[in-house]
Amino acid sequence: MGNVVSSVLSSGLQAAKKLLFEKAKYILDLEDHLKDLEKVKPDLEDAKVYLQEKLEMNARNGLRRHERCKDWISKVEAIERKVTKLLEDKTAEIERLSMCGFCSSNFFLTYCYGKDVLETLEEVQSLLPSKPSGEVVRTGPPPRIEEIATEPTVGLEKMLETTWSLLMEKDVGIWGLYGMGGVGKSTLLEKINQKLLEKKNEFEVVIFVWVSRDLQVEKIQNEIDDIWEKVKLNEIGIPFPSQENGSKVVFTTRSKDVCARMRSHHVLEVKKLDEENAWELFRRNFRGNNTLSDPEILKLARQLCEKCEGLPLALNVIGETMAYKTSVPEWQCAIDDLDSNAGGYPEVEDEILKILKFSYDDLKDERVKQCFQYCALFPRDAGIDKDVLVEYWISERIIDEGGDRKRTINEGHKIIGDLVRACLLMTVDTSEKVKMHDVLRQMALWVASSFGEKDENFIVKTCAGLKEMPKVTDWKAVRRMSLGRNEIRDISISPDCLNLTTLLLTRSGTLVNISGKFFQSMPKLVILDLSTNINLAKLPEEVSNLVSLRHLDLSRTCLENLPEGLGKFIQLRYFALRVDRRYQVNEKFERLGDKYREYGCFETSFKYPQVGSCIQHITLERVISKEGPLQFETAMASLRSIEIQGGTISDIMEHTSYGCRSTSAISFQNLSVVKISRVNGMQDLSWLVFAPNLISIHVMGPSRELQEIISREKVSGILNEGSSIVPFRKLRELQLRFLMELKSIYWERLELPSLERVFIMRCPKLKKLPFSKERAYYFDLRAQNEEWFERLEWEDEAIED
Repeated sequence: MGNVVSSVLSSGLQAAKKLLFEKAKYILDLEDHLKDLEKVKPDLEDAKVYLQEKLEMNARNGLRRHERCKDWISKVEAIERKVTKLLEDKTAEIERLSMCGFCSSNFFLTYCYGKDVLETLEEVQSLLPSKPSGEVVRTGPPPRIEEIATEPTVGLEKMLETTWSLLMEKDVGIWGLYGMGGVGKSTLLEKINQKLLEKKNEFEVVIFVWVSRDLQVEKIQNEIDDIWEKVKLNEIGIPFPSQENGSKVVFTTRSKDVCARMRSHHVLEVKKLDEENAWELFRRNFRGNNTLSDPEILKLARQLCEKCEGLPLALNVIGETMAYKTSVPEWQCAIDDLDSNAGGYPEVEDEILKILKFSYDDLKDERVKQCFQYCALFPRDAGIDKDVLVEYWISERIIDEGGDRKRTINEGHKIIGDLVRACLLMTVDTSEKVKMHDVLRQMALWVASSFGEKDENFIVKTCAGLKEMPKVTDWKAVRRMSLGRNEIRDISISPDCLNLTTLLLTRSGTLVNISGKFFQSMPKLVILDLSTNINLAKLPEEVSNLVSLRHLDLSRTCLENLPEGLGKFIQLRYFALRVDRRYQVNEKFERLGDKYREYGCFETSFKYPQVGSCIQHITLERVISKEGPLQFETAMASLRSIEIQGGTISDIMEHTSYGCRSTSAISFQNLSVVKISRVNGMQDLSWLVFAPNLISIHVMGPSRELQEIISREKVSGILNEGSSIVPFRKLRELQLRFLMELKSIYWERLELPSLERVFIMRCPKLKKLPFSKERAYYFDLRAQNEEWFERLEWEDEAIED
């Protein structure tokens, strides 16, 4: 009997244990189940939306949805409500857990919640693979297309008028509208569609279709207002437009390249709104309330409007968000948040950043995406120098040099062009620079921060009025930091920056000191830009700890000396230096290696061949060379620009060098820009013949000695008969001003095949130019007055020189 009782008790105990374990798992695994539920929720929503939109498109084409689709959508909508409620209660239920999740303060309630979570998760996981494909049945002819009411346009009236006028021309069949996301292309296209519908007697059928970026013909759906690559019109049932069939196609895209591939007859860029129209569009969100009646809020509203930079999408979304916020702190907070973290606003993230991200996603090359993200490091509204940008990309190894520097630079400029054509960068007045729209900049930072999850990945606080280094929670997480145009005076922190690769500390008139301990833990830093810190006179020796440095910019500082450890920068590839103090050069630079003395930072840079060989830009101010000419022996091959302002210099090269150089050893083969102003001591600039790739020469006085640009006597040895050197073969621009003693540019006629502009002012003794009068009509020749021009002597091209 005891055995039977024991057996019964044992069996009951085992059953109880099993039951208890099964119930306990709802608690033990609750947090994991909640994470899984959060992950599958967006998949369920995406699947439902996709099916709904497909069914809507089919309905417009006279196709009726299958009952199976209707049932599946109903099940999804029911389970979605349950999922939402469970996740809303998540925080409170998790707080009930104790002992690291092994127990609960209310076992029964947590058990019930955990059971619901698991059962709901399993139901969602079973629903997803059962999604129908969108079966349809034909019900008859397509329904009549009805007009859709559209909102009045703001700032697009003239563009609409131009587009419509050209579209109605007989020889225009395909019209492409391109522009950045959110700029108003869809609104413009809807207006055109409305006008086409009004012309019922001229067009039998008007079709308005939204094309998805994956361009699978069978999945053309009402999803994205963009064409992302060339569409084969015949594949989607549209006859190629011609005068015979009268068909016309208007499309929008974010890529200018698509317009070319679609063989558009006309192409028009839809640009952002000007200041007046932007404010008008922003204000429309406040109709019906008196939010803007407060003068202080009105002022802040204008500031917020300016931050949208004329982008209609941003103006509408942010305007709607702020429409009923009536306190000044709310508005100030919005401005501050948009400056630092636009992704922190759900409306901005969902309705702006995610939409703009489609253009980013369409960049096929991962390198191009990285290049785009890098552009966000620059201050808002600032022009980005293309050459500097490409040098950053090369130094960061986003684009690989691969041994051919020229090809790599060309590749960098091609990427800039790709980003401009994709409307992710904008051109500015000068061809040397580009800009990034501030909303796109916010999108780039959002992407770079892993969509807001790693905010300290990129730290960009430019023009933020900082008086000290920003507070950073985890310095090890920082990869790139940009702090330009602030008011930081002293940097004395000791951050542990194990992953920092780019540090931009530029354009500060207040920075006077950087402590040595600041550079102690930056093992991966490859770019250090301290340019335009006009009061920075000293760098600590610890800067030599930056053993990975490839790019160093110290231009427009007032550094008196460079650290002795500069020679440790064995990986340095780019070095920009501008001297802003008065230096007395007492001996030749090539002899500085014998004995180091305090000659200033310019001379120090030539002490180390590995440093001098990567100098690309040199600017000298008020330099006095007492014993012989300046010489850039270690930098000749790498220099791309030379600028000398003020001072006394006899020459750039030794006199004996002019006659003994062979044509195969051209000194300044990469030099393209030379600017010399207010320099005494030079009788000529004959050293320019050693720069075959010169593009621009600017020489400005007053100068008491300069009589010739190229001296025949000096260069006779290098320009002898049979020489392959052709002076100024690539020269595009020549400016000569206030050179009172200048008598000659060159002693005989030059072809100058690339010359575009010549500007000569106050050179009274210059009587002859090295080209014919007829040749002068082919480029822009400007002079101070017509009288001087009429007195000029011209080379007779009929006479062989």
